Amino acid sequence: MSQTLLRHKLARFRPTVDAKFHIDYDWWEKSGKNFRLYLRDQLCDECRDRFRDHQNTENVDWVDPDTGEVHRTDALRECLRTRCANDPDYINERLSLVSGCFRVFLANNNQPLSPNELNQLLPWASPETILRTLSSGQVYLGLRPI
Repeated sequence: MSQTLLRHKLARFRPTVDAKFHIDYDWWEKSGKNFRLYLRDQLCDECRDRFRDHQNTENVDWVDPDTGEVHRTDALRECLRTRCANDPDYINERLSLVSGCFRVFLANNNQPLSPNELNQLLPWASPETILRTLSSGQVYLGLRPI
């Protein structure tokens, strides 16, 4: 395939500020990186003390606030969603943009969001900056378009 044709083909699939992104858990599995270890590192100090390591944590019941459905979930994820994410300083401009986006997806149960929507939660970064970061060609923390 010629370089011109390849560039044209890639340009057609380039995400926009309205494209939805999420954490691609398959990426974590394929990359050989330990998601649970990184998840534990995203906990606030209090919760990190509560979970001394990322292994051997119990599953807990989690009630979906929108549907009322009860799901079994990992205690690390539940702690992050119910405790850490409620700390007003949990997601802040001192974090790298990738870490801020990652924490947003962890806190919202990995519901897909566009750079425009992420900008509402990370107002210090423009939608265009978020898009450039998440679609740079390098995949960071499994953050990919859906």
